[in-house]
Amino acid sequence: MKLKSRFLGACILAAAVASTPDRASACSVSVPEPGLSIWEIDNPPEMLYTAKGGVFALFGGLYDVELAEAAALVDVALTLDGEALATEIEVLRLGPALREGEPSWTVAVVVRPVEPLQAGVYEVRVGNADGEATFPLTVEAEPVAALAPPTADVVDPLESTIGYRGRVCCESQLTSSCGETERCTFTEIDKVPALYVETSSLPRTQAASALVWVQRLDAAGQPDPDGRFAYPARHDVSWTIDFTAAQAEYCVVLGVTNLVDGTSVSGAPQCLSRAEAGEPHVVTEEPTEEQIESWECVGPLEYDDGTPFGEEPPAEKSGCRVGGDGASWAWLFVLAGLGSRRRRR
Repeated sequence: MKLKSRFLGACILAAAVASTPDRASACSVSVPEPGLSIWEIDNPPEMLYTAKGGVFALFGGLYDVELAEAAALVDVALTLDGEALATEIEVLRLGPALREGEPSWTVAVVVRPVEPLQAGVYEVRVGNADGEATFPLTVEAEPVAALAPPTADVVDPLESTIGYRGRVCCESQLTSSCGETERCTFTEIDKVPALYVETSSLPRTQAASALVWVQRLDAAGQPDPDGRFAYPARHDVSWTIDFTAAQAEYCVVLGVTNLVDGTSVSGAPQCLSRAEAGEPHVVTEEPTEEQIESWECVGPLEYDDGTPFGEEPPAEKSGCRVGGDGASWAWLFVLAGLGSRRRRR
């Protein structure tokens, strides 16, 4: 899928770099501007659906803007047979996004008609600083049904890379396309256990007015306050949830929130044992002689503190974090359709 928006495009780029790094310095090709980006503006759906009396949600990214100010950055017009209907806009945070510095979030832009929607085909026009798009909205004759929590179609163990340490560099006689001559790599890779979770789909008339979410549980089986990640339920959703500390069991809970009245329901924990999912560890990966030779170094290969490569560098207090928790990746997996080993549970 092609994504042009300033914020979302930058996030996909950042995630792609983080997921398959060459661990060499690279020039930036996209810098997000403060604002609210809407996925559907650059990727208009053929048709949105909702139920009688329901709402509908768009997906976006919010960068360097306070949540309370976000609704003013998007305009949504809803019409039926040429007659405009009044709406209210609410922007809800879904999860932190892969941007450093200023606050960055994936968000749901919830469109609430002032008068309950009736069965029929409406026209939606949505616009912001990036442009505008128009697409149809079908309102089904049946009302929004009571929601049931999604089930997990797949719960698989994964090993997730969360950071790199022990950088070694040399000055090269080669110049990259970014104009750089320094060549670098990392010698230690921080790995943690993760759960890859795919959820079942909700019925169409329920999904349009709902958010589906995953809640990470800590070692005591309690909800991790930083570990809840949500996504509009009209999409098929998958998550990769990192666990940065060893636990006897790694567990998540799946749930759904009704956007009409704000109520939520959740299912039983989905768990894998430490024997199945592993525990945090560090992988050592030093550059090979062939790799060093290909860099054509004109200076010594050294750690950042000047220690020559091959000698023991001082211990580092922390690694450099290159990836986010599950929510930062959740929508990337949805858009890119990434898969993994599957085990039915």
